[in-house]
Amino acid sequence: MKHRNRLFWLIMLVAGIFLIYSTESPVPIAARNTVKQGITNVWTATTDTVSTWLNGGPRSVAKNGASIASNAPSQASQVPSATPSQAVDATPALSIVQGHQLRSVYYYRFDDDLPQSEHDVFLKAVKAYNATGIVKLVAGQGKKSDNQITFSSYKKEMSAESFGSTELGAGGPTIIVETYGSQVTVINHARASLNLSYPLQSVNDAVAMHELGHALGLDHSQSKASVMYPITQGVSQLSAGDIAGLKAIYGSR
Repeated sequence: MKHRNRLFWLIMLVAGIFLIYSTESPVPIAARNTVKQGITNVWTATTDTVSTWLNGGPRSVAKNGASIASNAPSQASQVPSATPSQAVDATPALSIVQGHQLRSVYYYRFDDDLPQSEHDVFLKAVKAYNATGIVKLVAGQGKKSDNQITFSSYKKEMSAESFGSTELGAGGPTIIVETYGSQVTVINHARASLNLSYPLQSVNDAVAMHELGHALGLDHSQSKASVMYPITQGVSQLSAGDIAGLKAIYGSR
């Protein structure tokens, strides 16, 4: 009986692995990704515990976050100031802006049908980014050759396969490279938008800061103190890593 029981559970284990990792699995991709992330977290925690036992002390482990904004409960985070002896992990740049020298001045405008509540949160975000002195966001249309940001909204309801995750906004650059002889000009026509299918969750300072960060070229950060953390934490102040990331893209003015 023991052998039979072991064989049964071995068959179940193999079947489970097939359902999760096989490309031919009937299980939805979103569900498989969720289970994979859970397995990864359990494995990381287990190896961390074993390492602690073997080494006789604690060990820090970096964990990867999800890749979509969520309706997880928001919690204000206080950003610690970096000391000279403390290394700052810069928020990474989106791959589309890497290798380009972007100009730091942008002209921004609002879509005509954008509600006033979205105007307000985006204006606060503009003020926060301008306060860094790294970029300069100016109200106005600008010329075609100028960097531009359009603030807008859209509606997108989550499907059953989203498993409780809610997309609160979207943003990002559109890079245009113009060449005149030996002169190369890089232009960013960016957009930052909030999802009005969930206005109580999306229309706030934290989401506006996050999407404007994407428009300026910032990618997701693994730090929960960053406005660019992919799952909303209610953080609306740029972290030291966010500022370092902006400097890496635009330099210091």
